[in-house]
Amino acid sequence: MNPSAAQQFDYRWAPVHRINKVKVPKTLWPWLVTHDSLTAKLQSLGTLTVHVIEDAWGAPTARERKCLKLRPREAARIRTVLLKVDGKAVIYARSIIPAKSLRGHWRQVKHLKDKPLGGYLFQHRALTRSAIEITQLPRSMFPNQQSALWARRSVFHQFGPGILVNEAFFDDINQLKPLFGFL
Repeated sequence: MNPSAAQQFDYRWAPVHRINKVKVPKTLWPWLVTHDSLTAKLQSLGTLTVHVIEDAWGAPTARERKCLKLRPREAARIRTVLLKVDGKAVIYARSIIPAKSLRGHWRQVKHLKDKPLGGYLFQHRALTRSAIEITQLPRSMFPNQQSALWARRSVFHQFGPGILVNEAFFDDINQLKPLFGFL
């Protein structure tokens, strides 16, 4: 992984309906567009582990600030992780958690350590989610991958400006076999 590039998902994002579905691998499309918890889906396919790369206060990119409507110097926690199923990395995730969003039960988000953020967020019924946006990331961002990666992002709302979750899907996700043939 190219750490300096991978820390940023500062690329052009498009709503799902504007993506040419033919360009996206057929097996990946359901992963990109699902509104369900990726954590729950991954847990149904094997042993899910979270490898925390970074979880600290930092500066969101300009596009991340714009997406969350943050002012230039507003504090945000940046959480980057690898989600692994049965030891294979399948998703690289970068979450932007503004200080103003750490209210109510979301105050616990900063204490997740190696627990999945998605599993925590989806426990709460008052949660709403923005539309999913998709982009294709350059191959140079993750040199150990055979092709450019597809990624998605959305904002989870409950407190403050919300939490922006960016997820890039590694090639190995295509090797996961759903129990009943569907995600």
